[in-house]
Amino acid sequence: MSSIPENKRILVIDDNRAIHEDFRKVLTDSGADAGMDAAEEALFGDTAESRPRRATFNLEYASQGLEGVEKIQQAREAGTPYAMAFVDVRMPPGIDGIETTVKIWEVAPDTQIVICTAYSDYSWDEMVGKVGYSDKLVLLKKPFDNVEVLQLACALTEKWRLAQEAKLKMEQLERMVAARTAELRNSMELLQQSVTNYKRTEQRLRRSEERFRLITENAADLIIVVDGTGRPQYLSPSVVHTLGYAAEELLRGSLFSLVHPEDRSVTVDTIKSALRQTSDQVLEYRLQHKQGYWRKFEAHASVVRESDTNAGNLVLVSRDITERDRAEKENFRLAIQLQRAGDSGNLGVMAAAIATELEPLLEAVRDKVRFAEDAARQLQPLLRAEKELLAAAAANKLTPELLARATAADRATDVDYLSAEVPKALSECNANIERIADMLADIQADSPA
Repeated sequence: MSSIPENKRILVIDDNRAIHEDFRKVLTDSGADAGMDAAEEALFGDTAESRPRRATFNLEYASQGLEGVEKIQQAREAGTPYAMAFVDVRMPPGIDGIETTVKIWEVAPDTQIVICTAYSDYSWDEMVGKVGYSDKLVLLKKPFDNVEVLQLACALTEKWRLAQEAKLKMEQLERMVAARTAELRNSMELLQQSVTNYKRTEQRLRRSEERFRLITENAADLIIVVDGTGRPQYLSPSVVHTLGYAAEELLRGSLFSLVHPEDRSVTVDTIKSALRQTSDQVLEYRLQHKQGYWRKFEAHASVVRESDTNAGNLVLVSRDITERDRAEKENFRLAIQLQRAGDSGNLGVMAAAIATELEPLLEAVRDKVRFAEDAARQLQPLLRAEKELLAAAAANKLTPELLARATAADRATDVDYLSAEVPKALSECNANIERIADMLADIQADSPA
C-alpha cells in the first residue's frame, strides 16, 4: 500500500481561455460527454459502466506566469501542492513560460512542468541554458493530441507521487541511519569509557600489587598462603630468612610437617575450623628451623576465596615470638629469685638496682611496641581493602564501591613511611629485649643457688 496518496491537482497557465477549456474537456469528466456516451451505447451496444473509467484530474487555471507562480506557492504553503503544470511559452504582456518555469521551481522544486508551444521561440539548447537539464521538464508541441495530453497528465502526476514517496522513504532512512548512528556513537562512548575504567582499574591493581609486594617483601612477619591440605601457595621472603629453608623446599611439602609434634594437632584443627567458618583465627605454634631448633610464632589466619564455590586458601600472618616467650620465662625466673632475695633480706636493694637498669630499656620497648601496634591498626583497613580488591579482581567482580574503599584506605595510610619505620622499630625493640634478657641471665648467674 502506497504511503503517498494520488495527487491529481494540475495547474494550467495560459493566456488563452479557450486553451483552458480544451484541457478541461480532455482531463475532466464533464456533462457535455453524456450525449456522446448515449450515442456510443446506441451504436455499439456497450454502456458507460462497461467501458474503462477514464482518469480525471482536478484542474485550476492562471492566465499569466506570475499569477501561476503565486498559486503554486499558495498551494504548497497550504499543504495541497500541484503535481504538475501545463505552461504556455507565450503569455504577453507578462513573463514567458520559460521564466515562469524557473520561478515555479524556485518555490516548488518538485513540480512536473509541460511546456506548451506552437512557435520556435526557444531552441532546445536555449531552453536548457535557462532552466538546466531536468527530468521534470517535458516539451509539448501545439496543436497537441488529446491522448498525448492525457498520457502526460497520467504519467507526470504518478511520477510526482513516486518522487514524493521516494523522498519520504529517503527521509525515513536518514532518520533511521541517524538514530542508529547515535546508538553506535553512544555504544562507542560507553565502550571507550569501559576501556578507560578498565585501564584505570588495571593501573590501580598494579599499584596495589606493587604496594602489597613491597609490604610482604619487607615485612618481618611471615606471610604464608596455604590450601586446605597445608600446602604452601605463597611464601613471603621473610619465611626463607626466618626458617632457613629455600622457597622451593617449602613449596614442595606441607607446612604441617614443620609444626612441632605437640602443636600439630591443634594447628590443623584450627586451620580447618577457619576454612569452614570463614572467620579469622589466632593460634600459636612452633616451626622447626632448617638447622633443627624450634621457633615459636603467633599467627592470624584469614580465609580468602576467589569465588563462592571455591574452597579458598588460608592467609597466615605469623609473628616470631620466640624472644618474647623466652623473656616471659626469664621474668618468671626473676620473680622467683626476687622472692628468694626477699626471704634473705636483700629484696629492696636488689629490686632498686634491677629497676634502675631495666626501666630505660622497658620504656623504649613499650614505645616501640605502641608504635608497631598503631602502625598495625593503620594498616588493617588498607590490607583488608587490598584483600577484598584482589579477591574481586580474581573473581572478575570489581565494583566502583570496592575501588573507592581501596582508594580511600590508600589515601588515609602513609604506607611508605610505615614500611620504612616499622621494621626499624621492631629491630630496636628486639635489640632492647635481648639486652634485658642478657641482664636477667647475668642476675640469674650471680644469684645464690
